Amino acid sequence: MKSDLWVRGGQVVIPGHGVCAMDVVIHQGKVLGVFEPGQRPDASRVLDVSEKIVLPGVVDAHTHITIGLGETGYETETRSASLGGVTTTLSYLLDPGNLAQALEREIATGQERACSDFGLHPCIMTDVQIKALAKVIDRFHVPSFKFFMVYRGEEGAHLGIPGNDDGFLLKLLRTAATLPGVIPCVHAENVELFWMLRPEVERDGEGSLKDWERSRPDFVEADATQRVLYLAEKVDSPLYVVHVTCREALNMVRRAKVRRPGKVFAETCIHYLTLTCETAPSPAGKISPPLRHPDDVESLWEGVADGTIDVIASDHVPRHYTAKEGDIWQASSGFPGIATLVPILLTEGVKRGLPLEVLVEKITTAPATIFGLAPSKGSFIPRSDGDLTVVDPVTPVEIAATRLASAAEYTPYEGHVVKYVPTYTVIRGNVVVDNGQFVGKSGFGTYIPRNRYMSRSGI
Repeated sequence: MKSDLWVRGGQVVIPGHGVCAMDVVIHQGKVLGVFEPGQRPDASRVLDVSEKIVLPGVVDAHTHITIGLGETGYETETRSASLGGVTTTLSYLLDPGNLAQALEREIATGQERACSDFGLHPCIMTDVQIKALAKVIDRFHVPSFKFFMVYRGEEGAHLGIPGNDDGFLLKLLRTAATLPGVIPCVHAENVELFWMLRPEVERDGEGSLKDWERSRPDFVEADATQRVLYLAEKVDSPLYVVHVTCREALNMVRRAKVRRPGKVFAETCIHYLTLTCETAPSPAGKISPPLRHPDDVESLWEGVADGTIDVIASDHVPRHYTAKEGDIWQASSGFPGIATLVPILLTEGVKRGLPLEVLVEKITTAPATIFGLAPSKGSFIPRSDGDLTVVDPVTPVEIAATRLASAAEYTPYEGHVVKYVPTYTVIRGNVVVDNGQFVGKSGFGTYIPRNRYMSRSGI
């Protein structure tokens, strides 16, 4: 049988198993199999990827691709994702209104404009949304949602988000516990401590990234992390803690995972593994929670190595650089990162001696499994989607925002030299990045319905 695409000559990364010389064959948009090299290709197209590394299609589980852009983000930021080797994005949907209508709108817009495959995590902000959650999950196949512990009082008013409290959080976790396989994703910070600390720092500080971190220090995150882990345990809800940044919060997650195996998951982001408040550009490096200190960076790499950190993501925010104008207190929070996730992670992780298959698992198999994209995404299992990313492990490249294609038009990694830069990105058997050039098209991406998570403990 003649196949559609034969990817030959590369070193294939199979998370959980290792790296080996194999060929990947794709037919009719699906993986036909992974074969020993040396066979004669019989395919419509053959990609010779000698001296390169082949990864399963990368899943970025934490993005905000429309923030600051609206619907155009589905086009510009998924193009940027493809250039970065990311084949599937999961984006948080912030809308305090009717959940079903919001999901219908976003799915339709994404289907019309996205360049790569996408899914959504709705954010739950009102009692009406809690009541609608079960039906929305079943109708749209979105078995995960987000909750921001920081949106208390008027903190989220600029986004139209009503304030919440711990009673609302408990109600939400209790609801999640009745919905098997549904994963709450929680942003954990005690914003009331920030409200108290910020005026002190703003009065006495110099307006630097270090001051931003001082106003939202590690214990602001650790306190909220401890609280949400405790409440989730009390009602037997699973929990996915997003963007863990510091040693104290990580240790709390580590202990909770021992008590509740298969129920607690942790994510960090590539910038928390590689940037600090002392070294990142300011105000470009402003983000919430803030960039931390070298000891926190080391602790997070320990968490990656020992499995406490399940997923590494980008927390991509594509607001234009002009939103960073002003001092550290006026500048917007968040920055783009979807196109730099793969090269930064692999370059820094390999430099630290971590096995390639461990690093790749955090951006492929793990997010696909936790968020119900498996078995279609995140692996080379036969009949999975024909998604893959080919990276060059040898040639050094200097990162430049002009080559990343994000509407944000900047990156905190400007000038950083990396390897493992994607040269080919394949989505459902279609080459969308060819020798480093985007050749895909708007509207090619499709919405991916997801399955509920099932662990050995039966979540």
